[in-house]
Amino acid sequence: MEIKKEILGGSEISQDYFFNYRRKYPGGKKSDNTWGGRLERIVKTVPNKLAFVQGDRRLTWKQFDEEVNRFANALVDLGIRKEERVGIAGFNSVEWMVSYFAISRIGAVPFDLNPQRPLEELSYVIEDADAAAMIVEDEYAPIIERVTRGIVPPRHLIVCGVGRSPQHVPSTAVAYEDLVAKYPPTKPRPGYEVTNEDFCSLVYTEGPTAYPRGKVWDGETKVRGVERLIYNGFLPIIARINEEKVFALANTIFLLPKHKVLHPLTRRLFTLGISRMALAKLVGKFVGGRLLIKLSRRVSSEGFKFLPVCPLFLGSAYNQTLGQIVAYGTCTVFLRTTYPFSPTELLETIEKERVNAILIAGDTHAIPILEELEGAKKEGRAYDLSSLMCITSLGVRLAPRILRELHKYMPQVVVINAYGCAEVSIAYSIIATSADEEISGAGAMLPAKGGVYSLQAPCKVIDPETGNEVKPGSGEIGEFIAGGYVCLGYWKRPGQTKSDFRVIDGQRYFFTGDDGYVDEGWQFHLVGKGGEELINTGEEKVYSEEVKEVIKSHPEVRDVGVVGIPDDELGEAVAAIIEVVKGGELTAQDIIDYCSQSLPGYKIPKHVMFAVSLPRAATGKMERTILKEFVGARLGGEG
Repeated sequence: MEIKKEILGGSEISQDYFFNYRRKYPGGKKSDNTWGGRLERIVKTVPNKLAFVQGDRRLTWKQFDEEVNRFANALVDLGIRKEERVGIAGFNSVEWMVSYFAISRIGAVPFDLNPQRPLEELSYVIEDADAAAMIVEDEYAPIIERVTRGIVPPRHLIVCGVGRSPQHVPSTAVAYEDLVAKYPPTKPRPGYEVTNEDFCSLVYTEGPTAYPRGKVWDGETKVRGVERLIYNGFLPIIARINEEKVFALANTIFLLPKHKVLHPLTRRLFTLGISRMALAKLVGKFVGGRLLIKLSRRVSSEGFKFLPVCPLFLGSAYNQTLGQIVAYGTCTVFLRTTYPFSPTELLETIEKERVNAILIAGDTHAIPILEELEGAKKEGRAYDLSSLMCITSLGVRLAPRILRELHKYMPQVVVINAYGCAEVSIAYSIIATSADEEISGAGAMLPAKGGVYSLQAPCKVIDPETGNEVKPGSGEIGEFIAGGYVCLGYWKRPGQTKSDFRVIDGQRYFFTGDDGYVDEGWQFHLVGKGGEELINTGEEKVYSEEVKEVIKSHPEVRDVGVVGIPDDELGEAVAAIIEVVKGGELTAQDIIDYCSQSLPGYKIPKHVMFAVSLPRAATGKMERTILKEFVGARLGGEG
């Protein structure tokens, strides 16, 4: 009999098992859609090509595979069994990747942690996952050891350094380097098969108030899903491939004619919709296959280089990075300094390694990058960023004003505004180039009939009350729901699973809680999120994102947070906390006057405050609880 747990926003049941989620698929007993199966495919195809770069370290796929095998053999010897959960706490590193693939290779289930979260949250996640072992970046080893004292502790604590021996190894732990040195680089033989239908991944993502929810995945939905994510993200590029800058980006990824004389001729072929449709179908057949991986390395021995700035414990960053790997064997570059973010190191790494694409969390990373570029220009310095063809932004919005400023320094770059959530492997994208007169915010193109978008993963925008689809161009606000490669459910939360995942016309959808409208061109525009980010003021509803978008467009605003705070008259009042650009001078009335130019009265902040800097988590997301406490303290002081 299950015991209900009395934890606010936490588990609904005390124990859970994967047989509650297991699904059957055609060919599900194969292992081609497992992390181990995909790694083997890449190693067999391009064993001696570059796989990972971090600082001075450079690993080929063969070398990486051998390191994975050593660690996997160590985990087997430690008694880690199939479907047991193993946590990884740390920032982006080669060791993170080795750990993830080693855990997966033996059929255990990796989950990742942001080690900078509050202690009670870390303790909750480790206990909720029933972790058998924890692999921890050395800086955070004392924290993880401390939080596990009050719960049933993992059987093993493994501590790793990033490119060096770990500096802090508690007496109850073992050093990663000492462990792997004892084992051979041959593939482990645990005595069982790991298949597409097995428990593959448990993904925890941070919430604004409640504890994180574990998302349950098997190989078919996660590994195959992130591969299709890359395809989904490439469709907007194919839709505009006849444009010069978009064509140049496609040309760095796929084998298109590279001779200058052939460029305009090839681009003309894509002015007809049928040509783009044919290309989209062709790409869909080859993404993730050995042929595309092999051909891409014939063009460039080091491959398409992708640098995730966002930490891998951010679900969308995890999906994008692993998706790049399984889709076409991308070479992944990590910054030497894992945290905090250094825009100078990023730009120097792009220049040195000739990076082709980076992944950022909207303005959180874009603003420091822009400030470094502006500072370098004033000092007469210049970065060679000619290799950079693509910036993908996700998780945090990228303001149009900031995007245009970035394009002044990098006019060749195609910016991809990606929109998605941790419950769905697929993300949807809107692209922008320096030639665009208007910049669209985060959203998605709905799969209307005809054209390349008809090939993407299913999604809809529905009226939550009637269940009917919102009509394009009607101005109606609806909820975005996503189908395709959807997670199997929430770990230990059967009630929440039943509520958030529903079947419509035979297709399983996740109800995201994100609201927006659909324009005449079938593009979904995200207005804002419900729940914590929806402010009920008077008898009106205000999306905090909508107010932030307006305030961020002010040239003297560097960053802004918008929250709802208790109000005797309105129930909740809109409050804006603003960080001003260096040298800027703004008053509360300036902001109110600026907002009044484009927002109705009930959306204009009642309270405007200023701060030296705003609290953001390592993921780039605003710490809303801290903001509310700040506003409350200021208002209390005024009273």
